[in-house]
Amino acid sequence: MKKIYTTFSFFKQSIAASLLILMILAFIDAYLGYRVFLHGLTLLILVFVLLIFRIVQLNYKYQLDRVHDTNQMESTMWLYAQFKPSVALPAMRDVAGSPDFLKVLVEQVYLHQPKVIVEAGSGVSSIILSEALMALQMNCDHYALDHLEKYADLTREKVKNLRSQVWFTPLKSYAIMGKDWLWYDTDLLDRIPSIDMLVIDGPPENIQPMARYPALPLLISKLSPNAVIILDDTNRPDEQQIIRRWQEEYSLEAKFLYTEKGTCVLSRKTNGNQLTQKN
Repeated sequence: MKKIYTTFSFFKQSIAASLLILMILAFIDAYLGYRVFLHGLTLLILVFVLLIFRIVQLNYKYQLDRVHDTNQMESTMWLYAQFKPSVALPAMRDVAGSPDFLKVLVEQVYLHQPKVIVEAGSGVSSIILSEALMALQMNCDHYALDHLEKYADLTREKVKNLRSQVWFTPLKSYAIMGKDWLWYDTDLLDRIPSIDMLVIDGPPENIQPMARYPALPLLISKLSPNAVIILDDTNRPDEQQIIRRWQEEYSLEAKFLYTEKGTCVLSRKTNGNQLTQKN
């Protein structure tokens, strides 16, 4: 829905109102002796400049939104072409995963054929991965972590793949490089020997600054040599800072993908070294 101040009718009404104001100012200036005309004219010009700038800014945003809307529709159609979901999918976008991000997840499954997938944060991405793994009949174990029991239960109800599990894992305090961080309780992951695909779409940014940073320090020892790490929401400054730190600390290659919220796919550099922390 367009803002009222971006419509042509509003612009015409603003011009008419401005002319009326100028006539009133000219009358005051000429007949009452108060020198307000030039000051009022300057103020009106400034208001119009700001208004035009805002209109141009919003029109650019509308154009960008239309591009994203088209991408989401195309990505949704692509997903439905790969498999027919056995459950009704929950709402996407906003705080949930966007279809173009979900498309990236399925593409990475096709490309890397992981044996173990771990998700930091559960939701529509967990359902999509569950459905994709069922459709492909892949020999893959899939685990999704959620720090809120309510949402873990809601996601679990829609996950039908027998090899997909949604775990309620409350946030726990960890000491990482001399600093305390909150992240999912990893005790349940002790039974997993290695992780081939790590999807990081949680916890929410309001938990702490750089909320998703602990994922690699805590799980680095469990990542297989060819593991792929997928981070969502990389349009945000915190996630961009996280990527820079991970690259510095773990010698990672980063591939940025154009999605609505920004997505980055990270992997170890192809120099024969294991994905381990730098000394």
